[in-house]
This record gives sequence, structure tokens and C-alpha cells, in this order.
Amino acid sequence: MDRLAYWCIWFRRRSFFRMAQRTFSTLMPLAMIGAYFQVLQDSVFSPESFIYNLFDFDKLMSDTFWDIGMSLSQSVVQVIFSLFGIYVVYFAAAFTADLYKKDHTMAGISGSTILLVISYLTQMGKTGRVSLFQSPFLSIQYTLIALVVGYIVGQIFHWLAPAYEQVDYEHARMVQTRALNALKPSTVSILIGAAAGGLAYWLASQAGRTGSFAAFWSPIENSDNLLEIVPATILASFLNWIGIESPIADMSNLTTSAAATANLNFVLRRGAVWNVPYRFLGGSLIYSYGTMGGCVAVLAMLLAILIWGRRREAETVSKLNLIPVLFSSARGFMVGLPVVLNPIFCLQLTILPAFNVLVASLAIALKIVPTPVYAVLTGTPGPLTAFFATNGNWPTLIFSICLFIADILLMVPAVKLDNHAKQLLQQYERKEDQHV
Repeated sequence: MDRLAYWCIWFRRRSFFRMAQRTFSTLMPLAMIGAYFQVLQDSVFSPESFIYNLFDFDKLMSDTFWDIGMSLSQSVVQVIFSLFGIYVVYFAAAFTADLYKKDHTMAGISGSTILLVISYLTQMGKTGRVSLFQSPFLSIQYTLIALVVGYIVGQIFHWLAPAYEQVDYEHARMVQTRALNALKPSTVSILIGAAAGGLAYWLASQAGRTGSFAAFWSPIENSDNLLEIVPATILASFLNWIGIESPIADMSNLTTSAAATANLNFVLRRGAVWNVPYRFLGGSLIYSYGTMGGCVAVLAMLLAILIWGRRREAETVSKLNLIPVLFSSARGFMVGLPVVLNPIFCLQLTILPAFNVLVASLAIALKIVPTPVYAVLTGTPGPLTAFFATNGNWPTLIFSICLFIADILLMVPAVKLDNHAKQLLQQYERKEDQHV
């Protein structure tokens, strides 16, 4: 335990991860607010949602109130999460520059400019038109890219910018001097960013001819081969942990793939959910059991922290994000804890969805539960996903709850390691203070 804890502490004290932790801590309130508004958008004001239909909001809610609520929640979600990369890259560059006593404000502005240039050129190469709101590089789905861009810009300021000491009040001449001192690192940063944008433009134009980037993951939806599904699930889960969430979302598709349609047609003709043509369908297994609607591993972690956690900050973040995570909106918790790039939770978050897929496949092979085939309302709590996807099969509900309890128990070692690492870190910091 001590060796693991010390390794995690060493890992988290590297400059890149120190920058990431500070960036996520700063953006935690924004991400949490966005998560609550996402619940409103996807669950309360969506006619295809679990809560909307459960409480029959179609009759209780006037059209005017629904229109205002939907527009408001959608606008907040779009502004926060579709442009989250801008906030990340600014603070990533600023905190990296600040580590080396450089001008963090100018570094943040340069990082934001570069990310916008890359996003602009990517969209132009992909569609010939530019809509920055729809650029994946600016969204929370590609947080890692924003972190890397910000870190590189911060390092450029580290090597090229003069030392900077922040003062309480700056006169106009001091501001002008600071801007001139930042001219060289800003110019170099933007030139490198323009080169990266040109490369992104070329890659996007090539992908536009042969298919989208998501096409790499889409065959897993139609796959019935566990030797393909399980490794792909592990890889997508790992990418989600490092801050690229789109692959796991692209693979978690219950009803739109061709194989899923074949399964559904078979069930509708026969009137039974057993013996479908594709019993181990990738999209169905990953959505219904691997992620249980989107974020079962995160929900299991959150509950494990509330039960076994000993850190006040982690418990507070968990309590504040319980409702959004329960209804499949985990972004506030992923950023707020933070979970992204936290080595303590890497193994569980990477392996747990694949573990769920394997156990569910075994249960389907033994005919304990049927293959999920039906569409599920958005915002359905994770452990209920497979129950509704099998048209209310009660053994499936019992199995899903048992599987979810197993997920919580598998999260306990990581939570205890997090508690132990925090204690060791506090001891280390006290020793440093004594030496000072």
C-alpha cells in the first residue's frame, strides 16, 4: 500500500499532472453547474427521458414553460461543455507558466488562441464550413488535447519569457512592458499552433474522404466477437480516463446499429427476447452493462467514496454530484474530484466496464439474462438500464443490481489507496514545512 501510494504521489507531483489538478480544481464549479443543467436538459425537459415520462411532465408542464426550460438548459450546457476546452487550455497554460514564475495571463491568452486556430482549421478541413460550437477540440470530450496544448504553451513561456512577479496594482507602463516581454513566446507559440492547425486541417480533410474519426469505433457496435469487444472497451475506458470521452460514447449504442435493428426485429416478430441473432452485440453489452447507460463506474466510485472515503474534499464533491451522476451526467464529478488523469483510479475505471461486459456475456451464455434489445429512455439510472432494455425482465434487474454492487466493492481498494495517499502527502508536506 505504501509503495502504491508513494508512486501515485510521485506521479501526481510531475509538472503536467500538477497543472492538470489545478486546472480541474479551478473549473470544478463550472463543470458541476453544467452537469446539473445537463440533467435538466436530458431528463427533465426531454420528452424521451426517464424522469419526463415517469412524472408525466407532458401534462403537468405548459408548452411555454417547457420551451423556456429547454432553451435555457440547452444554452448553458452548450456554452459550458461545448467550449470547455477554452477554459481548460487557458488555465493549463497559465498554471504551467506560473510554476516557473512566468507571465501566466499572456500564456493563457496564447493557449486559447492556439486551440481556436486548431479547431477552426479542423472544422474547415472537415466540412468546408466553420462552426466553432461544434468543434470537438473545444468540447469537454477532448479535454486531454486542451491540457496538452496549454502545457506546451506554458513550457514555451518557461524557456522564452523573462521572469515575472505579480504585483497588486500595475500601471499602464508596467502592463505595456509585460506585453512586450510576452511577444516572443506568444509569437513562437502561435506559429507552432498554426503548424499544428495545418496538420489538423490535412488530417480532417483526409478523414472526410475515408470516413469520420468515430468510424474507427463504430464496428464494435455491430461486433458479436468478445475478443474484439473487450479489448476495445478497455482502450475506450482508458481514453475516457485520460480525458477523451468520445470513444466510449461512440461504442455505447443500443439501437441504431444494423445488428441491433436485426435483434429488435427478431424480438418483435417472435414476441420473446431470447435467442436473438446477435447475442453478444458490442453496442448493447457496453451500453446496458459495461457503462450501464453512461457512467456506472463513476457512480460506483462515488458511492464507494461516500461509504469508505476519509477525505472531506472528496466526500463533498461526491455529495454535490450524486444527483447528476445518478442520471448519467458524470462530467462535474470527473472534473471536480478530479477523476481524469488521477492515477489512483486508473485501473478500476479502465477495467470495470470490460469486467461488466464479460460477466454479462457469461450470464447471457448461461441464459440467466437475455440480450438487451429495446431503446432506453435518456437519464435512466444506470442499474435500471438493462432492465428496461429487456422489456422489464426481472432476473435482469436482480443481475444488474448484483453486478453494480460488485462494481462498488471493486472500487473500495482505490478509495482506500486514495485515503492512504492523502495521509502520506500530508505527512510529506509537514516535513517540508519543518525544513523550511
